[in-house]
Amino acid sequence: MKSEIKIKTLMLGLCVSMLSPLAIADSFKASEVEELRKQGKAQQAYELALKYRDQLEGDVTYDYYYGLAAIDAGKISEGSIALERVVLTTPENYLARLELARSYFLLKEDTRARQEFEIVLAANPPETVANNVKDFIRIIRLREAEYQSTSSAYVEVALGHDTNINSAPADATFFSPLFNTSLSLSGGSLEESDDYLNVNVGGKLSHPFEPGKQLFMGVDVSARYYSTDEEFETETWNIYAGVKWRDGENSFGITGLVQEFELDDLDNRNLVSLSGDWTRHVNRQTDWKTQLQIAQIRYPAQSVRSSTLYILGTGVTHQYRMKWNPTISGSVYLGFEDAQSETEAARAAAQRNFGGARVAFQIIPGKKISLTASLSAEKSHYRGENILTGKTRNEMLYQASVAGRYLVDDNWSLGAGLYYTKNDSNAALNDYDRTRAQVSARYTF
Repeated sequence: MKSEIKIKTLMLGLCVSMLSPLAIADSFKASEVEELRKQGKAQQAYELALKYRDQLEGDVTYDYYYGLAAIDAGKISEGSIALERVVLTTPENYLARLELARSYFLLKEDTRARQEFEIVLAANPPETVANNVKDFIRIIRLREAEYQSTSSAYVEVALGHDTNINSAPADATFFSPLFNTSLSLSGGSLEESDDYLNVNVGGKLSHPFEPGKQLFMGVDVSARYYSTDEEFETETWNIYAGVKWRDGENSFGITGLVQEFELDDLDNRNLVSLSGDWTRHVNRQTDWKTQLQIAQIRYPAQSVRSSTLYILGTGVTHQYRMKWNPTISGSVYLGFEDAQSETEAARAAAQRNFGGARVAFQIIPGKKISLTASLSAEKSHYRGENILTGKTRNEMLYQASVAGRYLVDDNWSLGAGLYYTKNDSNAALNDYDRTRAQVSARYTF
């Protein structure tokens, strides 16, 4: 099924049963724009409507047809803002809501798309309309398998096995020039495997305060419990808020995040970050995104590891208009982590230059199934010598994953995934690999 579901059937049903007549502005011939759209001349329809923008912007009929023409011509952000004005003026205009939801869908603003689609469903449209809208919602839920959840609320439970729960080396012996002898690791400093239960809950709220602009906030909580090694159990709290806005084919966002990570019920790491992103909607299938993040990281019990983190990244996502809706994304980033302490120990533990790349691929082979795969690599060069090992760390971190998700019904979904991590370090203490396999069940509200 193609991600851009044919919507003419929806429009016809809604026009007949749900849409009240609109007053046509005298100087604007909506029929001419619509006829060009029907002929597949999207760019000409858009250019014709654009001639009247200064004169008629804000008129309900003009904004509706101008919005449709803009979306069909690939000016999706521009079209969605026009349709937002229509919905704000005539909230009972379900056809405009449907087209607005479609524009959000194309922009991958899945939370807002789902909200508008569900408003249309609540109005009891014809069965054909309802079934097609549900197809859109299914695609949104399948897309969430690759990206962070955009549901208004969710609960997820996962069972899995981790071959290295503490990301520790398998080799127990290493040479220390400090003591001029070989030393041996023991206990929790060595690789340990275990089964685990993971519980995730969260929610997100967004509030559009004017066309093209919205405030959002959310909370995500994750806890992991191991069957035997309770001292490695973790709990993570994320609280975030921000603002998003659109200007033509550009989307911008600013997000603030506060995170607390607990290990064995003790405060292990605190993070406060501010990030900004810019997405350029190149066309209906391609987005180019650039992001800058600054974060303060504090380790209450290990101040030598506390740092300030800077990351700049950019990447492209492209969705192919073909069977199974393949989507591929690629990104690169550079970063610098600055130790908060001026000591050599702090530079060895926390100060580094790094850079990396990631590629990801997703297909949707059926209405209820999605499959994803990703591969990433990151190179780090630390700035201080570890006194115990006598080495300045140089590392390559590799990560790979494959995962799938199956939609049981409108609320429940099942998932399974395999995740591999390999940290190739010149320092034996930091050299490790890790494999994790899990199955999960998620309920979305």
